[in-house]
Formats: sequence, C-alpha cells, structure tokens
Amino acid sequence: MQLTSLQYMDGAARRAVPFGLTLILMLFALTPTYVPGLADVTPMLTLMSVYFWSIYRADLLGYGAAFGIGILEDLLMGTPLGSGALVLLLCQRFISQQQKFFYSKPFVVTWMAFALIALGASIIRWLCVGFVASGGFTPLGNMLTAYFISVAIYPLIAWLLAKTQMKLLADI
Repeated sequence: MQLTSLQYMDGAARRAVPFGLTLILMLFALTPTYVPGLADVTPMLTLMSVYFWSIYRADLLGYGAAFGIGILEDLLMGTPLGSGALVLLLCQRFISQQQKFFYSKPFVVTWMAFALIALGASIIRWLCVGFVASGGFTPLGNMLTAYFISVAIYPLIAWLLAKTQMKLLADI
C-alpha cells in the first residue's frame, strides 16, 4: 500500500512527539520560577521524559536524541558540557538493560525506580558540576530539594506523557 504525502508527514510528526515533548519539558524546567527559596532549584523534567519514553516507546527516542537534548540542556543551563547528556544516556542504558523488568509493572514500581534513577542522576550531575565548574559544588540542599520535587511531580508528568502516548502514538 502506497502512503500519501499527508500520511507520511502525519507518521513523521507522530514519531517526533517524544523528542518534541522532551525538548518542551526541558525548556519549561529552565523557566525561572521566582518562588522564594526555590529560585535555584530546577526539577528534572528532562530526565522524567527520557525515563518515561525509554520504558514505553524506546523506539521513538534514541540515544542520539537524548545526547542532543542533554548537550542543549547543558548549554542553556551553563553546566559542564556533557554532564546532562551523560545522565540521560545512563538512564536510557539502564532502562534498556531492564526492559523486561519494567514491562507490565504497576505504576508504583516504575515510580520507585524513577526515584532511584533520579537519585543517581542527581548525584552524578552534582559531582560533575562540583568538580568541573569554576563555582565549585552547589549547595547539597538545592540538589536534594530538586530531587524530592522531581520525585513528587513524576506521577503528574508521567500521566501527561501517557495520555499523549495513548492519543497520538497508539497506532504507530
């Protein structure tokens, strides 16, 4: 069966949804909040998106896309180049090695696994920034606050991504 150009463009646009949403979440996370006491705290929305898509649609968000998003995030945040990409690639690699474990698990299991991955990602990113950046280590409290906020809002982000997957990606 021959695809029309509109069908081809529709399929290509749908396959780009995970990449596009990850970029949007990354940019949203970089938006200043102006909340007293939380101005220096950024939730790990990019990690949440990469984690979610690595479990449910790894075929649509590859290592190259995660690497590119991580590098862009580093450039925009001013963190050491490659630290964000490293964290995202390690997350993807871990999920790909544990794909059978995550298949058909209840949400609470994937949420707790995200909590562990986010803790590891927080520590790796904190160490990379601390050892490489000229300003030294950021306050440990900021890193922990970002971690706890990220774990707390993961269910909302996962729900939004799951709804998007069901609406836009169910048939590809």
